[in-house]
Amino acid sequence: MSYRFPLQRVLDVKEKEKQQAQQELGSSLKKQHDAEEQMSMLSEKREAVQHRMLQPNKGCKASHLHEHQRYISHLDQQIVQLQGYLQETRIEVEQKQGILIEKSKEERVWQTWKQELFIRYQQEASKQEQEMLDEMASIRYFRQQQIDVD
Repeated sequence: MSYRFPLQRVLDVKEKEKQQAQQELGSSLKKQHDAEEQMSMLSEKREAVQHRMLQPNKGCKASHLHEHQRYISHLDQQIVQLQGYLQETRIEVEQKQGILIEKSKEERVWQTWKQELFIRYQQEASKQEQEMLDEMASIRYFRQQQIDVD
């Protein structure tokens, strides 16, 4: 007689929900990481262009300075947009972490319940086995008593 958790299907669903939440969190973390890398790259580009503008150049035309300034403005716009996106990804990561925590708790509750029911099953099986052994010992004792009387 082997033990089978009566609500194993529910536990399986809870485990899959937790795995799904882990995958979604991983995806959100990747989006956040990619946005942070892109932000770093844009900031480095901006600093490099600004540094070139500040370098004393004797043959530098006003049109070049104006072109650099427009490029810096364009980079600033991209940085502002990316900051908004980055904030959204951080919020998304926090939400996904909350969902994962909740799903993990749910799964843990069902796992604990499964373990408790298994322990009860083992205790009941052990009790039944002991009762059977006691009964066999009693029968053996009474048979031995009958043999001794005869």
